[in-house]
Amino acid sequence: MEWKPDVAPRDQWGQLSQMRHPEAQFVVEVIAADEIVCRAPKQAEQRIKMADLGAVYVETNDSGPWGADVWWLLNDKSGKTKVAFPQLATGEKAALERLHLLPGFEVRGMDSAQSAQFKCWPSPAP
Repeated sequence: MEWKPDVAPRDQWGQLSQMRHPEAQFVVEVIAADEIVCRAPKQAEQRIKMADLGAVYVETNDSGPWGADVWWLLNDKSGKTKVAFPQLATGEKAALERLHLLPGFEVRGMDSAQSAQFKCWPSPAP
């Protein structure tokens, strides 16, 4: 019997990708009204207007590599988390491109394997 690299039918490639990265089921968009919106499986839609954004955090935990161990938290000006999505969410790249436009935004904490929060914006005091 000859080895075949494509053992899954073509229409199942998307399903295989989601099985490897369930975080991709979270869909994040930057919409025209300058809002970041997240649609998570079996959860209410989350959204925040950039004008209402008070802080951005990276939250890490010790569930990796099997669990979602890096999360983006977008808080409003009162400190309440309005949008949360994991690393590898669908649309994460576009959301990060928008967040990188914030003055002083800096990605922090990506190398942590412990449960912690890292403030990315506004820049933490030295």
